[in-house]
Amino acid sequence: MKNLIPTLALLISVLSNAFATTTTPTKPTSETATHKLTVTITQVNKRTGKLYVGLATDEATFKGTSAETKAVDVPPSGEITVTFDNLPEGRYAVRVYQDLNDNKKMDFSGQMPTEPFGFSNVAMLMGPPNFDQSSFDLNESKAVKIIMMEM
Repeated sequence: MKNLIPTLALLISVLSNAFATTTTPTKPTSETATHKLTVTITQVNKRTGKLYVGLATDEATFKGTSAETKAVDVPPSGEITVTFDNLPEGRYAVRVYQDLNDNKKMDFSGQMPTEPFGFSNVAMLMGPPNFDQSSFDLNESKAVKIIMMEM
């Protein structure tokens, strides 16, 4: 129980600042190889609102403003796919939250998230993930799957 409050506080920090402002990453020169990242989001139980999919390139953009963010409407059924094109080789992590009430932010009741969320490489929370846990190398076009979670 002692570890629950600090763990939830860190999770709140990661999620609440994750999508504050959308910026576009520096586009690579024509001589630099680029790749496509396809993100498939599963277990979306509530079929309303928008999904905000944030792409992080380091710990700072994982905990703060995403390097790039895309918003998509939640369809009535099925998995949801979001594509990021022209990404330079590097290390990336994906964060997602579902905005159920269209206020463009992750909502909380006290320290508990009230809206669904997910991270790359994380299927079950054992505390707030960090960039290293959620990241993967992009050195060719790749597909990743995000499983949405609810508290």
